[in-house]
Amino acid sequence: MLIRMEQIVREYGKGSSQTRALKGVSLQVEKGEFVAITGASGCGKSTLLNIMGGMDRQTEGEYYYDDAPVAGLSERELARFRNCNIGFVFQAFHLAKELTAVENVALPLGYAGIGGKERKERAKALLDRVGLSEKYKAYPTKLSGGEMQRVAIARALANHPQTLLADEPTGNLDYENGRAIMKLLRELNEEGTTIIMVTHDRELADLADRKICMADGNIV
Repeated sequence: MLIRMEQIVREYGKGSSQTRALKGVSLQVEKGEFVAITGASGCGKSTLLNIMGGMDRQTEGEYYYDDAPVAGLSERELARFRNCNIGFVFQAFHLAKELTAVENVALPLGYAGIGGKERKERAKALLDRVGLSEKYKAYPTKLSGGEMQRVAIARALANHPQTLLADEPTGNLDYENGRAIMKLLRELNEEGTTIIMVTHDRELADLADRKICMADGNIV
């Protein structure tokens, strides 16, 4: 079992202003699965994804990744956990506008201590993988939405994560580009990457191996 979450609760605020984004969520994800998490806005999907990726911490409950507990990790250990295991893809791309495509992809490799020459070679190979061989030196402002998302996916794959977390990865794309990104995610999954995707798009969710529907902080 790659991911095991037991009775995950996430609370924000205190006293009368306290809200529960997650109300005791339990789930399991096997290695190599492609899971879609669906539900209305505000139901807790992104909060759950952020806890899976070590970007947030639960208030209560247990989270195990590859049979190792995540809850007790220090901030430094959590950063290492993210860098070694998790790739993130967001709806808004989050590319550095002042960096070229190849420099954006190479960015996490620098945090991992990879040398400059190898960073550039690996970044180019990843851009080739996502079909952007001619865009190495392009800045984000010169790329289409679909191209920016492909750069973001290449960056997420830089450290060979075994899990890719995608939060509305086609939300800012037109139909054609959205399907192209979904096809790419499917190919990555078939190559062995575990993918957990949050989406409002029912058609995209249907392409996953398994759907998890959430409502009001719970799995339904």
